[in-house]
Amino acid sequence: MLKAIRRFIERGRKGYCKEDMWSFNNWLSSLLANALREFKQNCHTYPNDIDEWDEWMKILDEMIECFEEQGRDIETNMMTKDFVRQYLIRQNNRKQKLHRGLELLEKYWWDLWD
Repeated sequence: MLKAIRRFIERGRKGYCKEDMWSFNNWLSSLLANALREFKQNCHTYPNDIDEWDEWMKILDEMIECFEEQGRDIETNMMTKDFVRQYLIRQNNRKQKLHRGLELLEKYWWDLWD
């Protein structure tokens, strides 16, 4: 209980706590996915280079999915002979999604306001 209170206070002061640093990449991915999801629910504008509202919603969904993917466990069937191959394929797919999410985040960085 005391650890939870300490984490709460530390997050209130700094926005993160020491335990968040243990897996900073997962914490940051989760933060981005959750913040983008809330942004999507509350935004009222979309970038000038996009023609329709639905297109902007799809872009936000893609960014959310890309960052959510980073926190998911890589599930493979450990009983198969090609466990390593399956793991590497899944890890490569995850990296490609991360690249795409970061690419979209950079492209629309200045448009993430409401």
